[in-house]
Amino acid sequence: MEFVHHPQTDKRKSLSLVEKVSKMCVVGVPGYRIDGEFERRFHALPFGGLGVFPHNIESYSQLKEWVQSMNVLASKSNDSLPYYISIDEEGGSLSNLKGFFPYMPGNRAVGLTESSAMSYQQGKLIGSQLYDLGIPMNWAPVLDVNSNIENPVVGVRSFGEDPGLVAELGAAYIKGMHDAGVTVTAKHFPGHGQVSGDSHYTLQTCDFTLEQLLAGPLVPFEKAIQAQVDSIMLAHILFPNIPDSEGLPASLSYFFVTELLRKRLGFDGVICTDDIEMGAIKNNYRPQEVGELAVKAGNDMILMCHTPKFQEEVIYGIVNAVREGRISETQIDESLDRIDTLREKMRTYQELAKPFPKEDWPEKITEVARQTVKLMEDPLQLLPLQYEKNYLLILPTPEKLTVADNSNSEIILGNLLVEKGLQVTILNVSHNPNQDEIAEVVEIAKTFDVVIQGTINAHIYQGQTELAKYISTQIPLITLILRNPYDIDVLPTPASKILVCSTSDYSLQAFVDLFVIPISS
Repeated sequence: MEFVHHPQTDKRKSLSLVEKVSKMCVVGVPGYRIDGEFERRFHALPFGGLGVFPHNIESYSQLKEWVQSMNVLASKSNDSLPYYISIDEEGGSLSNLKGFFPYMPGNRAVGLTESSAMSYQQGKLIGSQLYDLGIPMNWAPVLDVNSNIENPVVGVRSFGEDPGLVAELGAAYIKGMHDAGVTVTAKHFPGHGQVSGDSHYTLQTCDFTLEQLLAGPLVPFEKAIQAQVDSIMLAHILFPNIPDSEGLPASLSYFFVTELLRKRLGFDGVICTDDIEMGAIKNNYRPQEVGELAVKAGNDMILMCHTPKFQEEVIYGIVNAVREGRISETQIDESLDRIDTLREKMRTYQELAKPFPKEDWPEKITEVARQTVKLMEDPLQLLPLQYEKNYLLILPTPEKLTVADNSNSEIILGNLLVEKGLQVTILNVSHNPNQDEIAEVVEIAKTFDVVIQGTINAHIYQGQTELAKYISTQIPLITLILRNPYDIDVLPTPASKILVCSTSDYSLQAFVDLFVIPISS
């Protein structure tokens, strides 16, 4: 698809420098309404975009009104292009819309299918949901290659550990999203899957060389550029073995933003930072300097999603850098040209959109979910489940594991099994049970025929592994791996092992449909 760029040059001539810089900034707002206080701020600083976060979402009708209110406010500037509104809607562990839309399996579950067709369908389904709400941009797909399985923040948000597979599925996801009428932002360049910490809290370091990045983590981003990805988000990660980065995180590094992404990889779309109010940046740089560094690096848009005072200090830090000659106003104008081109793409995709009809969503998601569930081992022939058996279902109490995680809702598997007529008792345990809790649970388990244990990152939370080992020596055990697939390597050999990699209602229903034979048959 070819996009013709028609920059709004005449309108821009009337903008002040403060207004121009504001248009490079994407902010967040508190609450469920676009209130008068934000309207006053927007008139003074016409921000280029707005992020949607969990604290903005109360209900379907409220969110739709929220989006429409922002569009009305933005339209008062006599700008005919769609306003940049975006959300982190990834499916799986980061599903902001599951309160009123079908809860999609995430990337790692879809990665189990190794199917571009399923990844395309995933992208088109999520895109259809956003199109229905009028949200024109998604901060997705996650294209991180999860090469460090101890990584606490990527995990199931990644399609997997193979750069080629992540690239293939990511490109298909992008096409699906485009066909639904939504633009996309690939993240987190040049890759967040190889670090051992979480940049929401601290500035992370990666020891990879440039050659190592090019051979692995950068492969999906190169493929995404070929797939016409609209925007790419930069990660807050230091690369000490890449001297050209000059000790700056990738998001603030001229080498990573301009030399590598813009010039070497040839990306001509909008480049944005990850949220600069994350601990990795906010705890290490003053707002006045971080904005200047971000623009000098070559970012077109700066995400800062929480604090009005911080946002204003960033904007005026950039403005002062332009006035004092450290940044050229020409560079600001070039970024605004790219942002306008992005917004023209939004309009074009909306005009050409062919989203899945809402009434088809459950069937389409069921089709994806059924292909994601994988039986890996069943040495004791415990599957399918049997109506005459008495089952104990053990599930970790849901927890929010990271800032980028809202999967801590009730796991409905027990209810689904009971509805099928199975004899099931549900027992919730700690995420990392100690020896006393393990002993107590094992005693309870002895009174049942079979135990079904759901695991959530048992490869990290060793108490879950210990519990499985104790149970498997005394009672037949089925393990359902509900998050990272790496649990399969630490769970006991006698146990049956099923990869689900999702707590989505549809994923759990798929397990039930696949492994519970109806009585009538």
